[in-house]
Amino acid sequence: MERDLDVAVIFKNPKHGRMLNKQVTPTIIDIKKHCGEKCFGYIDAVKNALQNIFEVNMELKFPFGNDYGWGYKVNNKSKHLFYLFFEKNSINIMLQIGGIITEKEIGKYNQLSDEGKEYWENKYPCGKNGGWIHYRITNKKQLKDIGIYLGIKTNREIVI
Repeated sequence: MERDLDVAVIFKNPKHGRMLNKQVTPTIIDIKKHCGEKCFGYIDAVKNALQNIFEVNMELKFPFGNDYGWGYKVNNKSKHLFYLFFEKNSINIMLQIGGIITEKEIGKYNQLSDEGKEYWENKYPCGKNGGWIHYRITNKKQLKDIGIYLGIKTNREIVI
């Protein structure tokens, strides 16, 4: 499977175009049509899993200039967790994560799929040993990796 790990490539992949019209705020119907029924369901799966643990707020945003497009900024109360961007027939989770320090974090890292480890190893660097992961979700199995990433980030057990 070919993956877009380079941030510049993520934005230019026509197969997974983002919702880039900043002038038109998308409705739920627009988002569902753009992402597709299956991937729209992944948004609900992520939200439902997080609502069992956190006080989740998903705010519709068009952050970071013109290349990122529309998505949700996902917070636990006022603490930022990740961005979820709407793509054609997929969603893209963008989260900032630190380095792996503790034995518990090493254990969680070892639970990642090979694809999840590849995204981790190719994260966009930011800060000491940390960085931004841009993980494109096109199938349900990939949601497990997102739960593991968020578990490392929040020190909670998250199953999606």
